[in-house]
Amino acid sequence: MPLNFPVLYKSQDLKGDAIVAQAVQMAITDAEALWQPEKFDGVFPVKGFGIRRLQPRDIVSNSGSIVGPSNSTWTFSQGTASTWQTWISAGVLSDSCYIVITGIYNYDTNHSLEAIKINADGIEYPVNNIEEMFGWDIGTAFFSHPIVVRPEKTITISAKTRLTGQHDIGLLGYTIAKRSYLITTL
Repeated sequence: MPLNFPVLYKSQDLKGDAIVAQAVQMAITDAEALWQPEKFDGVFPVKGFGIRRLQPRDIVSNSGSIVGPSNSTWTFSQGTASTWQTWISAGVLSDSCYIVITGIYNYDTNHSLEAIKINADGIEYPVNNIEEMFGWDIGTAFFSHPIVVRPEKTITISAKTRLTGQHDIGLLGYTIAKRSYLITTL
């Protein structure tokens, strides 16, 4: 039976790359219908819309309570150890962008992040235990299935760590957005 929810992997393989490409293409097709007559114009769009690497500001662009990331950095602050705490609370995407979340990274020297839970675009995903990634030689883990969030939809991410304090974690993925959104500075 195929998995229909994200599971962590150490790296992307050809199958994983194809699944990400399919999710990105699905978002592009949906964006062309939503934003018509604008068309996809690639990485450096001069008109229409394009794609770039996911940034913290893409998730917090309109509203929402941001516990961790600011507009420019991914961080998470845990107040009580070994309890679930909201990292991004009801972040609402701009009406000018989609996000495709492909994984998570951790640059903490003290690897204490245990798990994350994502609720995006009305879909509640299973808890992802990410402790296994600390045994790998890289600080990143990829989801088996990307999470696509449409414009003006909410995303909430909760995390659980063994230690209190500031944690340097972030999300991997892409932003598909209108040119006007992509060229805006922080």
